[in-house]
Amino acid sequence: MGSQEFLKELRDQEFLLYLSLRGISRISELPPSITQLRNLQILDLKACHNLETLPNDISSMERLTRLILSQCYLLDDMPKGIETLTNLRVLKGFVIGNPKKTPCTISDLANLKELRRLSIHIGIEAVIKDGEFESLEELSALKHLKISWGMSRYSDIKIILPSSLKKLHLEGFPGQNIPEWLMPDKLARGFKQLKIIGGKLQSMNHDNDVNKWGIEILHLKYLKHLKVDLTNLQQLFPLLRYAEIKQISNHSYIEWRSIEEKGKINFMS
Repeated sequence: MGSQEFLKELRDQEFLLYLSLRGISRISELPPSITQLRNLQILDLKACHNLETLPNDISSMERLTRLILSQCYLLDDMPKGIETLTNLRVLKGFVIGNPKKTPCTISDLANLKELRRLSIHIGIEAVIKDGEFESLEELSALKHLKISWGMSRYSDIKIILPSSLKKLHLEGFPGQNIPEWLMPDKLARGFKQLKIIGGKLQSMNHDNDVNKWGIEILHLKYLKHLKVDLTNLQQLFPLLRYAEIKQISNHSYIEWRSIEEKGKINFMS
């Protein structure tokens, strides 16, 4: 796209339902006229690498069901109004930044009762208020959650995961040990999949020998400080059906599947 002028003309497309600007690096901001697309349901801005701001009156796009902001690396401003988009089912790329620039907080998202998928990025200038992540518990329909850290602090955030959650993806987690909120007794029975990519995690062990994780699918990748003993892993995750372990301290790659063959578990590497 050589010019952003065509975006200003979109205001006349009153029946437009789906707008994808994915990967268009020339876009630095969206014109205010885009909020006149009152029937728009999907707005995909993934990998608009130079996008710096979103419209302040985004609340007028009340029919949005999917707002995708992943890989918008210059975006550090979440305008007030996102929390009013109560039809949202997918929100990817929500940024926690400097509170002076980010009036919309995680606590505000508790209003989004239809939300199924949510990804959150903790930015370099992030300031997280006490109890902010505990409000995630109120997202009663949430099934997939991703939290990524762009900084080395905030390893001790207090989080309460919603009981509906099935999949959790942690990227760049700065803690050395499994956090308290991820202990087996803190997770709902339906929680089945965990992915941890990058960060400073050193051990999967925990002090609770009675409760075991009910996780069935596990991905551990690019964790240079983590050591995993496969026998111990099976003890920690007795219901595990599949595990992918890649580029950790003591293994370059292991793929693990539980296959019943003469009463034994088959390990593949």
